[in-house]
Amino acid sequence: MKKLIVLLVAVALVGLFSVTARADDKVLFSFEKDTQGWEIPEWAMEQEDHVAKSVEVSKDFAKNGSQSLKVMSNFPGKVWTSALVEDFEYFDWTPYKALTVDVYIPAEAPTGLKAKIILTVGENWKWTEMARTVALKPGEWVSVTANLLPGSEDWKKTVVDDNFRKDVRKVAVRVESNKQPVYNGPIYIDNIVLTKI
Repeated sequence: MKKLIVLLVAVALVGLFSVTARADDKVLFSFEKDTQGWEIPEWAMEQEDHVAKSVEVSKDFAKNGSQSLKVMSNFPGKVWTSALVEDFEYFDWTPYKALTVDVYIPAEAPTGLKAKIILTVGENWKWTEMARTVALKPGEWVSVTANLLPGSEDWKKTVVDDNFRKDVRKVAVRVESNKQPVYNGPIYIDNIVLTKI
């Protein structure tokens, strides 16, 4: 009996510390009411290799809550294409060490799509892509996480320092098809979260 009580107390404490750690995180976007400013940028609508067609909130799938951002896309295959959506705001992420975005494609979607986070930072509006892509898994939520701390190697051709996260002007999610697969359907984005240092 004593072992059972000790075990239950230990489980309760682990749960308490998990909740406490999560309480420090900041949910930037949850899409519970609307698109929260997320859109397909005009320049992308004019590019043949950018294949996002529309953006809306949806109750089809959600990582947290009851809604997510639904991006309709049409990847033709044979050439590199991407579906990109973004939000334009001024952010100071100084207190945070990482940014995570959850991305979902339906179970009937093909394998081969990959996602990454892109930031626009600083007075020069520097376009800053993640140095890697994360493979999406049909029928599963996949977390895409990028380190924001000084010295991070998660960002392509960028020296990450304190100024990097102090002046973020746009945050974008890009889903890519590198010649394969062909896919005409939705991509869902949810639970965009900053992790506290």
